[in-house]
Amino acid sequence: MAASPVFIRPVSPEDAPALVQLASGLDTMNLPRDPEVLAQMIAESHASFARLARPVPTDSETPLPKGTYTLVAVRGEQVLGTASLLSHHGTPSDPHYALRVVEHTVQSKQLQIAHRRHLLRLEREEVPWTELGGLVVHPEARGQGLGTLLVAARLLLIAMHRERFCARLLAELLPPRRADGSNAFWDALGGPLTGLNYSRADLLCRTDKEFIDALFPPQEIVLELLPREAQPLVGQVGPATVPVWRVLQRAGFQYLRTVDPFDGGPHYGATLEHIQPIQRSCRLVCLEEPPSTAVAHMMLLGHPRAYGFHAAQVQVWEHGICLGDTVAHLLHLEPGDVVWTMPLDWS
Repeated sequence: MAASPVFIRPVSPEDAPALVQLASGLDTMNLPRDPEVLAQMIAESHASFARLARPVPTDSETPLPKGTYTLVAVRGEQVLGTASLLSHHGTPSDPHYALRVVEHTVQSKQLQIAHRRHLLRLEREEVPWTELGGLVVHPEARGQGLGTLLVAARLLLIAMHRERFCARLLAELLPPRRADGSNAFWDALGGPLTGLNYSRADLLCRTDKEFIDALFPPQEIVLELLPREAQPLVGQVGPATVPVWRVLQRAGFQYLRTVDPFDGGPHYGATLEHIQPIQRSCRLVCLEEPPSTAVAHMMLLGHPRAYGFHAAQVQVWEHGICLGDTVAHLLHLEPGDVVWTMPLDWS
């Protein structure tokens, strides 16, 4: 018997127990274990998706409300993974902080030596990005392409509603960490400056970043003066994050030469014009009978009966899409309905 199809949909309150269980088993910064934090995340996502059905304000002086969209990948009733999308990250009231990595060479004529040196400069940015937030896949479901589908789903959601997102996309990737979950870069820099442990600082940053402005030095930090264990973490992608890093690169993301002030993880970004999956996304009509040649596509759609957003991997033809009975039923689609599609040949 063929395996049930994987669908990507908005998170719902009924998913809370599964998310708590997943977070407890993984102990990752991308999915907090606190049930109250998860409940707030679900509520914010529900409100954000509900706003997609409302017209975008035409008044240029009226700012668009921030949207925090959380998706889950499910097979039947089982939650296999989750990923988030923040429409506006980095504003005057909630800036984006990063350490810019600057490389230069210093020389001593007296000693006849030259050394390459790396400087870390704290940056405070108030021009917003759209951020691809934490992505988590259940250990038993890894290696099945779910991470790729969750990346693609968020990119196509942006393509469907460009007016609600920024012109620049950002992804903050996790670096390697110790077996106990701690981070050597934080222990070398952020910990001594703030007196906080890594987990506590990350939780505080979700609600208020004032302590970064107050306690981090505005001067350049010489990376080579930090402990040896911390130095190679700057800009390095952790083993668990490598598959997503590769997918982002194939989509068009590039290293921005900035890292997270907490853990040293690299920032990758791109403008919408350089994200080919978004540029190649389009609308197609549902067909009653398939034509001849098929190509695998990722299909996302906005449909009121489907809570505004669902995703599945389907067969798409040049002029339309033909769904099996199971997919058509679960997505509430009929021949003649218009859907959005994204090719997966880049992934």
